[in-house]
Amino acid sequence: MMRPADRTLRVAIVGAGLMGRWHAFSAARAGGSIVAVVDPDQARARRLASRSRAARAFSTLDGALERADVVHVCTPTAAHVAVIAQALDARRHVLVEKPLAPTVAETIELLDRAKSHALLLCPVHQLLFQEGVHAALSSEVLAGLRHVDFTICSAGAQGTDDAAHDRIAMEILPHPVSLLIRMQPAFAEADWSVRHPRPGEIRALAQAGDVTATLLVSMSGRPPIHRMRLIGVRSAVDVDLFHGFAATLAGGVSRRHKVAQPYLHAGAVLRAATVNLARRSLRREPAYPGLRALVGRFYAAVRTGGAPPISAEETLAVARTCARLSGMLTGQQTR
Repeated sequence: MMRPADRTLRVAIVGAGLMGRWHAFSAARAGGSIVAVVDPDQARARRLASRSRAARAFSTLDGALERADVVHVCTPTAAHVAVIAQALDARRHVLVEKPLAPTVAETIELLDRAKSHALLLCPVHQLLFQEGVHAALSSEVLAGLRHVDFTICSAGAQGTDDAAHDRIAMEILPHPVSLLIRMQPAFAEADWSVRHPRPGEIRALAQAGDVTATLLVSMSGRPPIHRMRLIGVRSAVDVDLFHGFAATLAGGVSRRHKVAQPYLHAGAVLRAATVNLARRSLRREPAYPGLRALVGRFYAAVRTGGAPPISAEETLAVARTCARLSGMLTGQQTR
């Protein structure tokens, strides 16, 4: 369903939990009008709906679809396929929290269904749209890239059992994988070596051409951190993915530079963090940097009939890579 380019898009939020709240926040600031909130917990749905003048609370998607142009899916992953399929069959565009679907086969089926209806279906890989990531991917380091390192320590599984630790760690995988494939598409075909030393712990190594990548996801490592480092032949870039900024580290090799490097590094991070905090404060962007930019680009594509901000091919490449990693980890768990 297309609306004129100058009309405000009507938005339904499916799932009124933490991510549903942040999607509603970002949707409103990207120019959408929240008209429906869907959640079987009606008290929770009403609380979120009360923040938007035009919104109504629903326990199922049926009534909400009549009011909306775009559906944001913020439910647990197990519910994604049914919700997405219903929204697409009602001719609504869909933006979905990662992962888009539990399996590659379901991802393919949903992407094909969206294409057959000439609709947009896009996963929320919001890190791709952070300003710090954009700065890193536009820097000279990519021209001579040698290594990419991800360190992700999350408190998201705190207080849960071992199975939840593993599930949440695997649900984090699309973040680094989407960044790797955007930087170096050859990583979609790379061979991975994976270790699973304990529940909620993933260690992985891959090589694409002459570029290597390492990945640590830990549910118990502290402090919480989400960092990407790109190492090139002339310089390196540190990207703070929690906060959305990047700091460039000069590649000098003189004795003077080696002595000064800790101070230069700290100064670069301090400057980048300060500018980023001021910018996000002015934009009223307290959390999830990149989400509003992704939502805005998705809405622009809906209005104009343009391409989604993440292509179907890239979405599928991420899903396939994550499935391979997940399969390797599951194999280690069952030995």
